[in-house]
This record gives sequence, C-alpha cells and structure tokens, in this order.
Amino acid sequence: MRAPGRTEPQVGGYRTGPPVWIMTGMRARILAIGAAVWAGANAGIYLLVISLQGNSPAWWYVAVLGIAAVLFALAAARLWPVPLLSAGALLLTGAALAGVMSIGLLLVPGVLAAVAALGPTRPPQARRSRERMPAS
Repeated sequence: MRAPGRTEPQVGGYRTGPPVWIMTGMRARILAIGAAVWAGANAGIYLLVISLQGNSPAWWYVAVLGIAAVLFALAAARLWPVPLLSAGALLLTGAALAGVMSIGLLLVPGVLAAVAALGPTRPPQARRSRERMPAS
C-alpha cells in the first residue's frame, strides 16, 4: 500500500508503474520454454554424438531428457508450473550428474533456466500494516 498523500505517477490518466506480475510471469514462461528446448536439443546432440562414435545410446538417458523437456513444456503452458519445473530440474540434474564425463555438463544451463523460472512467479502480496488490522 502507498503512504497517505502519495499517488502513482500518471501519464494521460494511465498508471506508469511497472506491471511486475506480468513481467515475472512471462519471464518464467520464457525460461521454462528455454529449458524445454535445451533439454530436447541435448537429447538430439547426445544421439548424434553416440551414433557418430558407433555406439548405441542409453535409451533411459534419452527418456529422462525427453521427460524433462515435456515437463518444462507443460510448465510453460502453466499447468502446475512449480511442481513440474521442480521435477524437471531434478531430472536434468540427475542426467547431468550421470553424464558428467561426456555430455552432462551441457545440461547445466537447462537446470539453471528451470531453477530461475522457479523464482518469483506470483505478484507480491500487499502487506497490511498493524494499524489497519482489526482489534482483537
């Protein structure tokens, strides 16, 4: 709440204060989309590198990357974003640790994007001062 006597700056009758809740929500969605694309691209890179080496891929690893990408995409669609981002970040972290000697370090930016998307996704709540609270 604003202090008594203070008004928001206005231009032509419109408030000019930043719409923080829109920016943080969009930022979280963009980061979730980025994490999904990064996880999917890493699955493709993994398959390419392994096939060029003449080996067969570990399909469980590809499945983990694919599931993480789907979780991030669903979180970007605002379907349970916090649990899905958390689960996807945990899966990518596990995949990064499992593949740390080969391609696992490439997953770190995806993990960081998912964790950053978990940041403030809700608008800040207005605090009530004790003066305005009802007496008990």
